[in-house]
Amino acid sequence: MLKVFGFVRRHPNLTHDEYRTGHVGYHNSFGRRLPNIRGYLLNVRANRPIEETLGSSLLEQISKGEPDGFDDLWDGWGQLLFDSMDDYVSARSPARDRAGPEGLIMDPGVAGVGGDFDYLYGGSPFQFHVDEHIVVPVVRPERKLFKLAQFVKRPDALEPELFSAYLAGRYASYLAQTPGLNGLVVNLRTPIDVMSRFFAPDAEGFTAEGTALRERFYACWDGIVEYWLDEPACLVNARTTGPEANRLLALESTLFARSFYREVDETVAVLPNRAPPPPFYHR
Repeated sequence: MLKVFGFVRRHPNLTHDEYRTGHVGYHNSFGRRLPNIRGYLLNVRANRPIEETLGSSLLEQISKGEPDGFDDLWDGWGQLLFDSMDDYVSARSPARDRAGPEGLIMDPGVAGVGGDFDYLYGGSPFQFHVDEHIVVPVVRPERKLFKLAQFVKRPDALEPELFSAYLAGRYASYLAQTPGLNGLVVNLRTPIDVMSRFFAPDAEGFTAEGTALRERFYACWDGIVEYWLDEPACLVNARTTGPEANRLLALESTLFARSFYREVDETVAVLPNRAPPPPFYHR
């Protein structure tokens, strides 16, 4: 299955919460209708600072090398799942899912995903492919979970293959012992190009300025660990008094050049479905 992340900055005319409303509401209503989409999640940066959520004393212990101005580069990110690259590339197409006088008709509005890019975003999305490692499958109860994103960067001296193996292996196995954990997924950015066939050649993201901004963002981290927890206290207790707390700190000292955290609010527009698709329209 192909998994694509797209980080976005809000348009300067919008506040963070106005961006949230436009993305969760209008934009998602078209994105969830993309042909052959198998999963669509939106993560919007939470309003409360991470220091308030996890506590400054813990963050000083477990954070390392957070880049200046990181939150100026993004307000949210979408996660798109497709069965193949061809399905992803062809997704921005009219969808035959609208009822008309003669039955189902094609809706061209889906091809433009609402046509609000120029008003919702401050430039092109930073869109990239990720290598996904599902450590603990996500189970979502019928209430809002506390979702945490950990951005991590590989030290120059550590080979990428070893970094991936340690992160998705030993490190993730320690994290998986966290009480109250409802899901744990490790995502590593890859160099696979998922932008040039999805966006128009004259898109802002392909200009010199757009490319430089995207590369600045990518330089901050190499992977994202996603946690779904009952509440923040689950992680706080695990990282302060839990049996794996010292092992995690010791491993982080050599495994990461950078490691920092953000709380995000997740909207499930299309529940991820990795099983074979059913023979009827389903989201």
